[in-house]
Amino acid sequence: MVPGIRRIASTPRPDWQGQADTLGYTYYRNDDGSFAWREDICYAFTPTAAETLRHAAESLHRMCLDLVEEAVRTRHGLDEFRIPQAMHPVVRDSWERRDAFLIGRFDFAWQDGQPKLIEYNADTPATLPESTRMQATWRRATHPAETDRALSEAALVNHLMALRAQGRVDDIVHIVPYPENREDAVHARYYADWARQAGLEAVHCELRDLEISTGGRLLHRGRIIRSMIRMYPWELMFRDAGAHHLRHCGCRFLNPPWTALLSNKALLPALWRRHPGHPLLLPAAWTPDGMERYVEKPIHARGGENVRIVSGTETLALESGTYGAYPRIYQHYADHRIDGVTASIGAWIVGSHFAGLTVRESPDAVIRHASPIVPHLLVP
Repeated sequence: MVPGIRRIASTPRPDWQGQADTLGYTYYRNDDGSFAWREDICYAFTPTAAETLRHAAESLHRMCLDLVEEAVRTRHGLDEFRIPQAMHPVVRDSWERRDAFLIGRFDFAWQDGQPKLIEYNADTPATLPESTRMQATWRRATHPAETDRALSEAALVNHLMALRAQGRVDDIVHIVPYPENREDAVHARYYADWARQAGLEAVHCELRDLEISTGGRLLHRGRIIRSMIRMYPWELMFRDAGAHHLRHCGCRFLNPPWTALLSNKALLPALWRRHPGHPLLLPAAWTPDGMERYVEKPIHARGGENVRIVSGTETLALESGTYGAYPRIYQHYADHRIDGVTASIGAWIVGSHFAGLTVRESPDAVIRHASPIVPHLLVP
């Protein structure tokens, strides 16, 4: 038994796939036929465990902001994050303006009642429909007397409303998904719905339809883009042919360019160096020296791609993928099995505050893109 969290059997709703379709969550089946959402089990958090995760997420977010401040103020501070030299002014300007943060998800290992940071998805975090409406409708249908910590749609809407009131987002927001990606097409629809609830005009915009004016402004069908929620990550955008226009394009991006440091796994050794021995962190470095068991991660990998788990001289797991050319960091391996299954506990931040939980699990040691999201409850 893991203190604070239990994995328990659950009876799936017989119509859950129809419910998912109704909610617009249409990618619940992976390409290999497995399910990206499961209801035959769920995770039960004690209120104390949920509060521990809230405190951990908000504390780590503040630590990350302090680290960004240090990096942009230090002469070679952005080099460690492999930000292209030409993009340094873009990141620094974004931070100096205090461009608004929208949403991110910390992924934690849970060990002996204590969360340990695995990584921070603070650029283009996924799993939005699962974490909001699927989780909420599952709980209401199956455990109406219980509570949960679904990612709060109200927190997202209220934050967008606040940013609009502060003049930090334009009345018109262009929503740009990753090209030809069925998940991001769904994410774009969800973002558009939340933007409209916040009183904004949401315009769906494909990446291929973006143009650049003679003055360097971003255009969509002749309209200047002044605010954008995008799912095309900074590490790619910074290396695109038109990246030199980013500094003066006048667009407010959610999430902004400075989050390129937080979604980057170079964050992990940087945090450990700044806060050695911190109880929320795992040892991490640019070499595995002194680590008996560790995880090797490319700094921009997603979904478990190109991850290697090593114990001594033995490779325990090695994933293929498309991120093999990126530099790698090394993080102490955390055995985060709960009742024999590896579980990643996601803690959401909206603005600067905790906004909900998500659980993803795998039968082996690697959490992959295809690993299912499973629902959760709060129980005494």
